Amino acid sequence: MCYRLSLIAFSVLISIVCVQSAAVDQTQLVVEKQQPEGQTTADDVDATSVPEQCYQPKETGRCFALFYRFAYNLDTHACEEFVYGGCAGNSNNFETKEQCEQLCLGKSAPSTAASATEQSTELTPEQQQAAETTTSSANQPASD
Repeated sequence: MCYRLSLIAFSVLISIVCVQSAAVDQTQLVVEKQQPEGQTTADDVDATSVPEQCYQPKETGRCFALFYRFAYNLDTHACEEFVYGGCAGNSNNFETKEQCEQLCLGKSAPSTAASATEQSTELTPEQQQAAETTTSSANQPASD
């Protein structure tokens, strides 16, 4: 009988301790990190200025190719490199970091890089004529 009384007393004591611990106010401590002057935070960036395609998540796609691309990350407000599989995905997928930053961050493209690219893709009249001559001679049947 004494054993039962001690068991009941122990159970009641445990119940009281559980109820008291549940009633304890558990406040949470929040620590905010201060940004050095001159740096912008996520709150400083106007969300309406970011185009819709920049809101899309980074998607690697369904295929298994390995193309290094850039996608805008809304959390870090930066264009980050990722591996694109080559198909599917979404439009938050840029071939260069400059393209990503130009659209999603509003940065202007450097003029020297653009002019160098344009020059490298343009053919001189002599190069165009040589290419046409090579193409036309390749399409003619061989004479016996």
